[in-house]
Amino acid sequence: MSSDFTQRQTVGEQMRAEELSLRASVPPSEVPGYRLERLLGQGAFGQVWVGKNLNTGRTVAVKFYLHRGGVDWSLLAREVKHLVSMAANRYIVQVLEVGWEAEPPYYVMEYLENGSLDDLIRSRGALSVAQAAELFSDIASGLNHSHGKGVLHCDLKPANVLLDQDMRPRLADFGQSRMSHEQTPSLGTLFYMAPEQADLNAAPDARWDVYALGAILYCMVCGSPPHRTPQMVNTLDTAASLPDRLKRYRDAILRASSPKLHYKVRGMDRELAAIVDRCLAKNPESRLANVQQVLEALEKRQISRSRRPLMLLGIVGPVLLLAVMVFFSVRGVTVAETETSDRLQEWALKSNEFAAKLAAQTLETEFVGLFQWLGQECNRGDFRLKLGAVIEDLPSVFDKESKKSPSADTIAKFCELPSQRALQDHIQERFLKLTGDKENSHNRAKFSSLFIVDATGTNLAITINEVMDENPVGKNFAYRTYFNGGHKDLLPQDDTSQIKPVDHQFVSPPFLSTSTGRSKIAICTPIFRSDEQNSGDVQGLMVLTINLGEFQAMIPGDIRFSVLIDGNDGQILQHPLLMQLNRQTNRGFKIDDEQFAILKTRGMFGYEDPVSLSEEGSQYQGEWIAALERVDVSRRAGMSGTDESQTATDLWVLVQEKAGEVTRPVDELGSKLIREGVIALVSLLTVICALWVFVLRVLRIPDLLSVPSRGKTSGDSGAGSEVTLTVD
Repeated sequence: MSSDFTQRQTVGEQMRAEELSLRASVPPSEVPGYRLERLLGQGAFGQVWVGKNLNTGRTVAVKFYLHRGGVDWSLLAREVKHLVSMAANRYIVQVLEVGWEAEPPYYVMEYLENGSLDDLIRSRGALSVAQAAELFSDIASGLNHSHGKGVLHCDLKPANVLLDQDMRPRLADFGQSRMSHEQTPSLGTLFYMAPEQADLNAAPDARWDVYALGAILYCMVCGSPPHRTPQMVNTLDTAASLPDRLKRYRDAILRASSPKLHYKVRGMDRELAAIVDRCLAKNPESRLANVQQVLEALEKRQISRSRRPLMLLGIVGPVLLLAVMVFFSVRGVTVAETETSDRLQEWALKSNEFAAKLAAQTLETEFVGLFQWLGQECNRGDFRLKLGAVIEDLPSVFDKESKKSPSADTIAKFCELPSQRALQDHIQERFLKLTGDKENSHNRAKFSSLFIVDATGTNLAITINEVMDENPVGKNFAYRTYFNGGHKDLLPQDDTSQIKPVDHQFVSPPFLSTSTGRSKIAICTPIFRSDEQNSGDVQGLMVLTINLGEFQAMIPGDIRFSVLIDGNDGQILQHPLLMQLNRQTNRGFKIDDEQFAILKTRGMFGYEDPVSLSEEGSQYQGEWIAALERVDVSRRAGMSGTDESQTATDLWVLVQEKAGEVTRPVDELGSKLIREGVIALVSLLTVICALWVFVLRVLRIPDLLSVPSRGKTSGDSGAGSEVTLTVD
């Protein structure tokens, strides 16, 4: 078996080769038709010189075999024979001329100035995936041509791949090559040699070259061949013999995990990585059967890559179309929702303006009805007689010239007068009739009191529907707005001797009652002397009071209701929250001046309810749609042409509605449309994915190669010199 392998030089031959290398300044011999110019390199058995063809000027390489004694000429003849048989392929080094009869023997081949693939990897390191794939494809094409000629290379490695002027690969060194029908074993180079090839009894197989192809591609992208680690190299170098070394190599490869470093290379695609894995499969049956299958896998990879833009367009196109549709759909829903919400709010504002006007008119109608009732009561004959009697008895009790408040004894003396008691009984009777008459169309408010004051402001008689802290009879109330017609009460201690009572029916601004401690408004009607009606000579006033918060004409509700406002300072007089708090008016709630100014001129979106700032008013937080309307008695029937200063009140009705409740149906509709749109989108994407799965199956777009399981790498894959079992 040993005669089939290149023999090693003796020590003497090695010394002679070293001596020749030191004086290799001239060629070993002349080559007819060529001029040898420089030494390119030398090995154990010869030298390679660069020369030129004297006829064509073509640069060539001439390889001389200087040591006949150590050369197996049958192997060299086989190499040259195989190179000549494949001379037509551009991926194999071309043999131009052979001189076996010369001394020393030589052959001339084309010169490739860029060296070998091994030189490129050593100088630049790992190549890019794109460059490696291109070189790999060319190497596989050349090797496939070789196999087509029946020649198996059997020692394929980067050092045996030369690069031409265009950096295209050429296969060289077919010294270990075998014909496909031969059974003679052939050893390649460690880490590029298939594990089953590392056997002195193995028969040549095309799958050896397939394994070497995978190792070359792995080396190009990773920088070193698969499975090469310092530990493995040390294990192989300590072998006692060649068979032992081959066994150690074979066992180590079979025990090691499949290499996976190429998966981590930037730019590595799944298809190319799968080709590497199938080429490097330890079991020959799992490996690609021949180089033609490698080329087919590369072609499928290229087809797949060329389809990717179209596939990407086929996937991204519908997705982009969906995105555009979603964008415009959402935009359309948003715009429609916004426009509809705006229109609903405008409609709600107009509705609230109408409601505020209606509530104000209801109050105005109620006030007009009360004016009429008070007017009728003031003109009753029995009332006038009783009032006149009290007024005649006043000087006997009260000192009208005194500016001091009457004493308790004086008031008690006044209340004991028969005329005062008669007037008191009359007022109480009429008040009970007013509050008890359920058929009275004007009985919409819960009246607090009915009382009479004279022309100086002294309370002559009163009946009240509440518990009084003190009896107001006999006290002077000229400082009150309901007496003087002003917009604000004077101080009780102010001089009121020159103040005249109002001479027209009047709705007073809100005031705080000293008798009950509650906020009220008063409806006043002047009492003229019987013989001088409406002459301006006012004998006194009949006053009917109503507790604030007890107007029945106001609109109740949680999301839409009416509020009574004091027009002087924006204080809230009646509000659902105040009615919940035992109907006690809290005058601390006041509308912001800026908001109140806007409300007086027009409706308002985004109104903030002042009561929402309290602990109990959290339910009134948020934005409201509000409209304000003034209570103006002159607008009612029978009051036209009356001086506005006499009929316009300081009461305003505010109707507010929760903005969120107005637009809630639109918001819910928008949310439903978006939800349905998302369902439609997901359904459409599902259909698209299903169609693509169907298309991929119909077109049978392959994974190219199934990927074997990838275990852990067997160690460091750093670059290093090749461990060869042959001698060049």
